[in-house]
Amino acid sequence: MEKEGLKKAVFRLKTYRFIDVTAHFEIPDKTELVISMDPSGTFYAEDSRYELLFKTHVTRKDSLESVIDASCTADFHIDACTSPDDIPEFFYSISLAILFPYIRAFISTVFLQANVT
Repeated sequence: MEKEGLKKAVFRLKTYRFIDVTAHFEIPDKTELVISMDPSGTFYAEDSRYELLFKTHVTRKDSLESVIDASCTADFHIDACTSPDDIPEFFYSISLAILFPYIRAFISTVFLQANVT
């Protein structure tokens, strides 16, 4: 039973995949890291699809030496959307929040497989 006032989700994550990852495992203990994210995207009206490219960069604070660079693409389907103007404003921040745990888990798995603690 749908509660009054609640709306059905207007978009959903269809697929995601990692297209590039680089990791440097020699990280001195107690090194401070800086995380930056560079999202960008393209809307495809013919199938109401938004392709998000989410690049994540982790560098050492003391030298800005790259520790991790990971790039992930994700496809979101947006209901009843025929132009970029139809995309709800909240979509952009929520799509990043949906994808971020997958990126975090992937990076953790890469370091776990390399036996880096």
